[in-house]
Amino acid sequence: MEKETELLSRLVANHLHLAQLEPLRATILALRTKDRELARAILQTIVANSGRFENIAWSPSCPSPALLTYLSTLELLQFNNPTSIWSFDPDTLRIRAEFLLLVQVLIDKILASLRRDVNLDNIEKKESESDGFEEEKPELLDRSEDLKEGNGELGDCVRVLDRFLELGMRRLRPDVVMDGCDDGGGEEDKAVLEKVLIEEEELVCLRKVIMDYADLFDALCTNIQRQLKGLDDVDLGMAIMVRREKVRVDSFDEEHKGVLSLMQKSVQLAHLDTMKVSTKDGDIEGAVSHIRFLHLDHGVEEVVYR
Repeated sequence: MEKETELLSRLVANHLHLAQLEPLRATILALRTKDRELARAILQTIVANSGRFENIAWSPSCPSPALLTYLSTLELLQFNNPTSIWSFDPDTLRIRAEFLLLVQVLIDKILASLRRDVNLDNIEKKESESDGFEEEKPELLDRSEDLKEGNGELGDCVRVLDRFLELGMRRLRPDVVMDGCDDGGGEEDKAVLEKVLIEEEELVCLRKVIMDYADLFDALCTNIQRQLKGLDDVDLGMAIMVRREKVRVDSFDEEHKGVLSLMQKSVQLAHLDTMKVSTKDGDIEGAVSHIRFLHLDHGVEEVVYR
C-alpha cells in the first residue's frame, strides 16, 4: 500500500471513530482517487455492519449508527458496482438503509418524550428536596440509558421498535455464502442467522405513538411497501443460486416479509380505530384527517375499510 493511501486510510478510521461525517466523506473521496476499490470496500463495510463499531464517539452531526449507515449508503451508490457483496440491486440497498434510519428516528423521538417525562419528574422532586439542585440538573437532563427498561407503554414501544431496528440491520448484512456439497458429501461451512420474531399482539403498544408520529409511520410503511414489492418481484424459489459450488442464501426473506407486513397492518388498524372513535364522538373533521394515511395494499382486507 502506498504511503499516501495508508495515511488516508488512517484518517478515515480516525474520522469514523469521532463520527465526523464531512471529514470522513472528504477523506473517502480523496482515497477514491488513489484506490477506488479500497474506498468502496470501506463504505461497504460501514453499511454491512449498519454503522455499528466499537468505541465510536457519536456527535451532534452524526448521533446514531443508522444515520452513518444511510449517509454512507448514499456515498457508496456513487461508485461502480456498489452492491458487489450483496445479491440485491442499488435501489434495494438504499431502501433498506432508509428503513433503518426511519426506525431510528422514531426511537429517538419516543426516547426524547420519555426523557422529558423523566426529567420533569426528577426536576420537580429535586427542586423540592435539595438546595444544590442546580449542580445536579445537567446530569438529570442527560440521563437516558435506562429509559428503555421501564416507563410503561412508551418503553414498550421503544423495545418493539428496537426489534425492527435489529431486523433492518440483518437485512443489510451481505449474503450468506456457504461451501456447496460435492458428490462425495463434502461438509458445508454454515452461517446461522438468528430469527427476528415479532408477534402481532406485541405491536398493539404502538397505537398511541402511531397517532403522535403519523407522518413518520406513513413514510416507514411506504418504505416497507417498496421492500415487499422487491420481494414479490423475485421468485423466492430461486433465492438459492448455485455458482461454482457456492450456495448464496437469502435466508429469511419470507419471514422478514411477514414481520414487515405486521407493521403496515398495525398502522392501518390504528388509524381505522381512531377514525371510528372520532366519528362516534361527532368529530367528522378529525376522522377525515386520517384518510390520507389509509392504503388498501397495506395488509388489511378491503372489507375492513368499509
